[in-house]
Amino acid sequence: MIIGIGTVILFIGSLILGDHKQMTNLYFWSTLILFMFATVPVFTEVGTNAKIAGKTLIDEEKVCSQRKEKQPAFDPGARITYLSGLAGISTFILSFLALSIG
Repeated sequence: MIIGIGTVILFIGSLILGDHKQMTNLYFWSTLILFMFATVPVFTEVGTNAKIAGKTLIDEEKVCSQRKEKQPAFDPGARITYLSGLAGISTFILSFLALSIG
């Protein structure tokens, strides 16, 4: 769904720019944007893990119990990371395919 919507937007963008060869550049830029969306949840998860580890060292609690409490918050971020990463890889491949067509 992400790739389909992106392709429609990129096709309209290349029509606005007046050159179908611009679709390759737009695919490449969309790849970078999707990879940025994929990395944001990774960094927030690393920050959350560091915060939990620091808090447990101070309070002398178990890390496992703290991680189990934060697991439901991690799952949506992981899903966003996986979907954005796969869509980014796909648009990167599509940028090369569009280059060979144009």
